[in-house]
Amino acid sequence: MATRFSHSTRIGARLEVVHATLADEAFWVDRLRTVGSPADTLDDFVLSGDSIDVTVTQVIPESEIPDLARKVLPGELSLVRTANYSAVSGDRLTGSSRAEAAGGLGVITGSGETVAEGEESVETLEGQVKVSVPLMGGKLEKLVVGYLDELFTTEHEHLGRWIAAR
Repeated sequence: MATRFSHSTRIGARLEVVHATLADEAFWVDRLRTVGSPADTLDDFVLSGDSIDVTVTQVIPESEIPDLARKVLPGELSLVRTANYSAVSGDRLTGSSRAEAAGGLGVITGSGETVAEGEESVETLEGQVKVSVPLMGGKLEKLVVGYLDELFTTEHEHLGRWIAAR
């Protein structure tokens, strides 16, 4: 059984600015450098019309992995994360994402919607975490959901700083 999550945040920028930022490869490079670990990589970045496809590998150092998870995961954790963002349609931007842990330990799937609210935007993310570890999967899923909430907050803060600097 998977554990569901949701996260919502207000972005201090118009929807078109948010989309233009996501369509800027330099933003992704800077986000990985600023938010991630030194081992994180931008593996693929494709613009197709107004659609954006991004693949990154994120490495969570062993020191940041909770003790419970270290029992089944010696060393660092590598995640391949893919995201697709649509073109802006009316007052919204939609996207989907998937992250897979190395070794088949787990999968995170989700979708998002960013909606224009005047000069700002509100993004809502929803998804689920499935950890494939017998007897411990549910506990580990809850740990991952807590980690995701912190990660999404940090990534949105970076988005806000990036936009403000432009």
